[in-house]
Amino acid sequence: MTDPGKPRVRKLVPSLGVSDLHRSIAFYRDFFGFALIDSWENAAGEAVWCWLRSGTAELMLQQLTPEQQITLEPALGQSWVMYLRPADIDETRRQLLQAGVEVSAIELTAYGARECFLTDPDGYELWLSVPERGVGGDDEEEDDDQDQDDEDEAVPPDDTDEDSLAERRRGPLH
Repeated sequence: MTDPGKPRVRKLVPSLGVSDLHRSIAFYRDFFGFALIDSWENAAGEAVWCWLRSGTAELMLQQLTPEQQITLEPALGQSWVMYLRPADIDETRRQLLQAGVEVSAIELTAYGARECFLTDPDGYELWLSVPERGVGGDDEEEDDDQDQDDEDEAVPPDDTDEDSLAERRRGPLH
């Protein structure tokens, strides 16, 4: 039996199936600062999977085949929500609106967070959420400390050989 006081999972990285991998990479890069960490191409040289990172947030995207997309209609992401904490919610919302993305108004919630929501190009629901400083147990100052701890422990996925990582990164996404 494991110690219930010791975490068994150090990180959770969502993996989203998408209809257009390049479009989704651009969306998460342009609006949320995600950078490409790793990618994989099929035998035809087409990008089919990637790993993105912005600070300590990580996200994997996988190109769905047309058959897979049909089985997930009407929208791929209707079954769950991802919360993102941008560095500046007002500026992020402004950039999204300027690009023509529909975003709700920012509202103060009953639990003390400023939030707005939108959907990504595949219909995944995204909530931008920033707790008001000093409200609740989820202050940004605590996150800053955790972010530094996580960055100190960061290791490239599945391989610490930088030459090997560089070789894998030379695909159509780079």
